[in-house]
Amino acid sequence: RQQFSLPSIFIYGHTSSGKTYVMQTLLTTLQLPHVFVNCVEYFTSRLLLEEILIQLQSCSPGTEQTSPVHCDTLNDFVRLFKQAVASQELQDQTLYIVLDRAEQLREMEANILPAFLRLQELTDRNVTVVLLSEIVWELFRPNIGCFEPFTMYFPDYSIGHLQKILSQNHPPEYSADFYSAYINILLGVFYMVCRDLKELRHLAALNFAKYCEPVVRGEANERDTRKLWKNIEPHLKKAMQTVYLREIS
Repeated sequence: RQQFSLPSIFIYGHTSSGKTYVMQTLLTTLQLPHVFVNCVEYFTSRLLLEEILIQLQSCSPGTEQTSPVHCDTLNDFVRLFKQAVASQELQDQTLYIVLDRAEQLREMEANILPAFLRLQELTDRNVTVVLLSEIVWELFRPNIGCFEPFTMYFPDYSIGHLQKILSQNHPPEYSADFYSAYINILLGVFYMVCRDLKELRHLAALNFAKYCEPVVRGEANERDTRKLWKNIEPHLKKAMQTVYLREIS
């Protein structure tokens, strides 16, 4: 914790590829002092800077009370940031500021992104800013140039990964093998048009009752994969035309 870390890290990848979850789990499990802010929720520079300072006030264990913070400029932020780090006794530890949905920073004032990228230098504190985004760094880089972050790519889940993750949600009244066979069918239909884990999880929950209909009516058992597939095939094809639209309910 006492070692200086990289000033800024840029993590990018497709939606639902585990970026946010991995960062939250890593920081929580290792109990590292951190601030986690979603840039969509705090969509102006003032809201964003104030939220970072508010969370920073409760970084140390046992500190829960937070006082209102007013921060109008970057100069104010740097000054208040130094005070907060000193009050939380974090001078000798790396503090991590994670900005989720960081592409929203491009909509803010031109000095915000460059300032975050070199916050370690501006504050003279051991701080690492982690930017999480769905777009590549080339679409971020300002025309005037700025400090280059360390970039890291989160690849999409493979079909095997999705099969394992989605199969964990099997209902207790059905066997794991039965639900796994259903997920195989679902991915066979949707994998080419949709690789969003959240969307696939939604589709799996939505269509499972239809898949089970022949078993519930007693017309087939759990091993009659062909009969079960024939029953659900037209329903899945109809659902595939409206992926992301939520028209099939």
